Amino acid sequence: MKIEYKVSQDGLRIEAFPKGILDIESTIDYFEMLTNDKNIKQGALEIVYFNDVTDFKISFLESKEIIENYQKPKAVQKINKTVFVCKTDFAYGIGRMLQTLHIISNPNHKVEVVESESELEKANNS
Repeated sequence: MKIEYKVSQDGLRIEAFPKGILDIESTIDYFEMLTNDKNIKQGALEIVYFNDVTDFKISFLESKEIIENYQKPKAVQKINKTVFVCKTDFAYGIGRMLQTLHIISNPNHKVEVVESESELEKANNS
């Protein structure tokens, strides 16, 4: 599965839309696309919508690998913050696990997990 994303016209907002079964290969491919995307500007906000993910095929060790691989696009593109939108309990649990791994590997990168659009708006403003 490929993770689709779009970048706002000003380059400061990335919206990612994983679908189906989320695995490590598609996630690392997404990071590579972010790293090479010249439309993303320094200080961008990344929002990942887990709404259409039907399953997470990612082990704990792969989660750690994902976090390590994410450091490159975060550094190159200077993504300030990531928000995971998780409307199911399962997605919320995965989002919290990823948030914890981010805190361990890069405490300076802000990661929030929200369950609704209203929480997303609050996260955008903080």
